[in-house]
Amino acid sequence: MAVVLLFVLAGCGVNQTGPQADAGPLPSIDRSPYSGVHAQLDHANAEIRMPMDSYEADPEESMIITAANMYIIEGCMKNAGMVMPEKHGNLDVKADQSYGVWVPDFAARYGYERPTIRTIPGIYDSGTRDSPQVAVKKYFECDKSTAGDQIPAFRSRVAGQDSLLTKIINDSNALAERDPMWKSFREAWIKCLGDSGITMRQDSPEAWVPSYPADKQGEIRTALQDTECKSKANMMQGLMDIRAQYQAALIETHQGALNTLADEKSAALAKAKDILRQHGHGGL
Repeated sequence: MAVVLLFVLAGCGVNQTGPQADAGPLPSIDRSPYSGVHAQLDHANAEIRMPMDSYEADPEESMIITAANMYIIEGCMKNAGMVMPEKHGNLDVKADQSYGVWVPDFAARYGYERPTIRTIPGIYDSGTRDSPQVAVKKYFECDKSTAGDQIPAFRSRVAGQDSLLTKIINDSNALAERDPMWKSFREAWIKCLGDSGITMRQDSPEAWVPSYPADKQGEIRTALQDTECKSKANMMQGLMDIRAQYQAALIETHQGALNTLADEKSAALAKAKDILRQHGHGGL
């Protein structure tokens, strides 16, 4: 089934949180008091859990919010006497490879390809498989006119640069990447690759994927060595712990506002589920 729903998570792999652009002036933070904070690395699913995840919508929650918003837009379309264009589809949750491949099993099967870990079944289906231009135009008009009624995504990547979610994620990433230990982990990984005859890409020296052969077997061999080097340097746990500790520090600084955000998220999900129940989707 073709994914034609306008998922707010589409393209970023749901949990993908790679290097961020320069965040500008950053707060001065000592992460040493948070040394006991650790990221949770799920090797079976190539997923990474960070402290800020508690305040963002997870994939299943995002599917619920997206479906509810589709019904809000559909109501506008119906009031205009028009049928929704084709909107339906599942949501693929892909391996988190923000910092390259790091799970040996996936490297052995896929090389540097980013695999789908699980698929979340779609909820909303417009029931139509046609998208005449007039319906598509009205859809975008309804999307805009109902924006104030729609449920926020609660995702840092789409929340806007001024949102607290985005600011904490961007600041914590930027602080992590400027941390001396970050550079140490990366340099140890690159040295290990070099000792194995693997070089970094010349066109993108800051990338987290080295150069690899064009043939699939060569790609897989390189990916396996890559994961071994990351393991030897304890790179992934080390890097993600640095990020997690800066997140924890920023969470403490903004705890009051984040508590409010958590309450807003719970209320938004309750509203979304209520909308879905009104359209025959019980048991969510």
